Order: sequence, then structure tokens, then C-alpha cells
Amino acid sequence: MNPGITLNALRLLVLMWAVWTGNPQGRAQDIHFSQHFNAPLAMGPGSIGQFDGEHRFNSLFRQQWRAVTVPYRTFALGWDGRILNDLPQLAFGAWAFGDRAGDSRMTQFHLSAGASWTERWGANSISAGLQLGFTSLTIDPGALSFDAQYNGFYYDPQLSTGESFQRDGLMHPDVHAGLMFRRAPDRRHLVQFAFSVFNLTTPEIGFLGGPGSPLDVRNTSNLMVQFPISTRFDLRPSAQHMGQGSFNEWTFGADLRYILLEKFGLERAVLLGLHGRAADAGFVHAGVQYDDWTVGVSYDINTSDLVPASRNRGGIEFAVIRILRKRPLLPVRYKACPDQL
Repeated sequence: MNPGITLNALRLLVLMWAVWTGNPQGRAQDIHFSQHFNAPLAMGPGSIGQFDGEHRFNSLFRQQWRAVTVPYRTFALGWDGRILNDLPQLAFGAWAFGDRAGDSRMTQFHLSAGASWTERWGANSISAGLQLGFTSLTIDPGALSFDAQYNGFYYDPQLSTGESFQRDGLMHPDVHAGLMFRRAPDRRHLVQFAFSVFNLTTPEIGFLGGPGSPLDVRNTSNLMVQFPISTRFDLRPSAQHMGQGSFNEWTFGADLRYILLEKFGLERAVLLGLHGRAADAGFVHAGVQYDDWTVGVSYDINTSDLVPASRNRGGIEFAVIRILRKRPLLPVRYKACPDQL
């Protein structure tokens, strides 16, 4: 075995993180979702409370790189809503996700809570929000293999690794801030733009001795538009940019929305769209809107330099949104009596 082609623990962890994020520089990055349009609280704290209703619940599940290595899995849950009747401008929210990646079973757990304040004029609104929370990171060094465990003939897991991990877990605080502008004159027209900054505390990430690598501030810009193109069809283009250190990610595409029912406050539709992540993957999205429920599924088709290993197989993602809202009473159906002469 040539020691020059093997990696020590730190390099291996960085490489796995780089594969997950698509970042060739290998610096620590945040998670991402393909269905950014179905992950409102992942857009940033400015999105808290920006929906038609009283409460919104959101969940996502993503599995990636099953064809390449140990699958990377991410699960997220969120809630936001208005709980103070005397202050309809104030909304609260909570966001949590767990992520496990690669052979080291690198596990990330994040929990944050936040609030936003919204000012409205006509069909327009602008909101500003803030989130506070924490993130914990753990690894399992026992699941990794090293140069020192090669005895000259074969790999022997009983041999010492020759590595000294100062810790197998760490925790850091998080502070995020964001703004959102939204124009929704009716249920078929929408213009929404959000800008957020994450990791304002720029914590250091590292499991070996010495200083770790700083987690750079991430900025996210998200644009969503919806408009009718016929009686039954709406077009929903969307785009998102994420920048973090030397890493940049562009996601763009559009869904075609076919309306099945739209009356008495009920809204049912199906969606189908094509999207892409620059220099990384394309993905197809299918969704259903059934009154207060939105369900989406997407699949990534890998197009990056990892294609020889992935054979174009990327990741599958599921999203569910449930909104609780007060509905107007349905009109009473009755038969009118004819006029009496």
C-alpha cells in the first residue's frame, strides 16, 4: 500500500464533506435541499410566517449517494405561525434537522427558534427575521481505517490507527438573519424574494488537535414567481443562489401547475417540473397540492465529476407541508320555492 494515496482522519472527513456539498475546495459547508421551494424555513428567518394561514408544519427527507458510498441522509422538521392575536405582524418559528454522512457516521443536529416582523401594504409585504440556535457534530472514529492498520500484507482492524482524536463531538451556537419581500395579489399570482445570512458566529469545526476550520458565513438568495398561462395552467419558475466562502451553488428551474379545483377556499393541483444545480445535477420534481397539504418528491441526476462512480444516480428527496387555516363557511345548498301569485 502506498501511504501517499491514503488519507489521515482529517483529510477524509473534509473529503466526505466536500462530496456532500459539491465543493472542490473541501471547506466545511451547510446542508442543502433540492426542493428549496418546499423548505420555507431553510430559506431563512425572513420566511417565518409568510403564508396564508395560522400555522404551517414542514418536513423533508433526503438520501444521497447511495450508489457511491454509505448513504448520506438528512431529515428536517419545521413549524411557524402566529400565536399572538393582538400582534398579527409578529410570527414565531422553529427549525430542526439531522444529517448523517459517510463512513465516519458524521452526524449533525441543528435546532433553532426565531421570530419575524411583517409590514403589509395592499398585496405587498416585507418581513425581517432572526433565528438563534445551536448545532452539534459527532463522528465515529472506530468506523474509519488508516495507513497504520496495514500490516504489510492486508488490512488489520486490530492494529492501532496511529491517530489521536482530541474529541469525537462538538457544539457551536448559531445566529441567522433574513429579509423577505412578497407580493401575492391573488392565489395564482406570486412574486417572492428572500435574502438571508447564516452562521454569523463563524464557529470553528475540527476534531483533531489545534484550531479547526471556520464555518464561513453563508448567504442565500431565493426567488419564486407564479403566474397563469391559461385557464388551468400556472407557471412557477424559481431560482436560488447560495454562497459560502469559495463555494457557490446555483439552483434554477420551473414547475408547470395544473389546477384541478379552485373554489370555496379549496385548492387542488398537480405540479411537474425540471430543475438544475449548476455543475452538479439536474432533478425532476413532481408534487400535489390538496387543500392545506403540499407534497413533493424529487430525484437528482448527477452530472458532476463524480459520474464515473455515481453513474448519474444522485439523491431522492421528499417534502410535506401542512397549513392550518380558518376557512369561510361553504354556501348552503337549497332549493328556492317559486314565487306565489
